[in-house]
Amino acid sequence: MLLGEFLLEKGLVKEEELVAALDDQQQNKMPMGQMAVQKGFLDSKSLFKVLTEQRKKLRDANDFGAIAVEMGLLNPKQIEELVESQSTTNELLGNLLVGKGILPREKLVEVLREYNSVNAK
Repeated sequence: MLLGEFLLEKGLVKEEELVAALDDQQQNKMPMGQMAVQKGFLDSKSLFKVLTEQRKKLRDANDFGAIAVEMGLLNPKQIEELVESQSTTNELLGNLLVGKGILPREKLVEVLREYNSVNAK
């Protein structure tokens, strides 16, 4: 069970609050291309090539990795690493809920202990 589902089940957040926090989390995610340059997988010229191809094909932003692989600029292992890095650099859901004033930090700490003990089984 995901943390958001757990919070909903406990009645600690409303569905619309959770959706808004998840949207914020998604919006604040570092773009894969920027992360690829930061990690040294691509130079800025290669990044521009991938972004240009992405625009030409009118493809979704989530297709960046597939396009870079198709163009031979990144390999699947690098994409996997970038996706994992994106997920760990996102603002944590609990912190977003605290920051929005939806959940007090003390309650978050208490709920995370319970959540972790339930999920550890």
